[in-house]
Amino acid sequence: MKKKDIIVIVVLGVILGVGYLIFQMTQGEKDTIEVYYKQELIKRIDISIDQIYSFEGSYGEFHLEVKDRQYHAVDVDCPNHDCEKVGWVKEGSAKTITCLPNEIYVIQAGTEEQY
Repeated sequence: MKKKDIIVIVVLGVILGVGYLIFQMTQGEKDTIEVYYKQELIKRIDISIDQIYSFEGSYGEFHLEVKDRQYHAVDVDCPNHDCEKVGWVKEGSAKTITCLPNEIYVIQAGTEEQY
């Protein structure tokens, strides 16, 4: 091998390594969801931990069940229960759970700039 070949291989290796690190850093927040009340972040939740969370909204209680790396609204105090009709949201999904009467919404971490 010539010296130029070795330099090209090293440069390509560095570029691939940096690209892989950037990819891993951007994928790291997939395990986290964020709960907002009146457009303010009130809780970050690790969806790898199964648990039921309760939040007080403008209309009443909002419960969020996290299980098997997915989550959904359950037993929510509101007149129409549209947030419960969203169903289970899987890890990495772009779906948002929104409870308008309670002014609460749940999104994947890193997507809050949409609101």
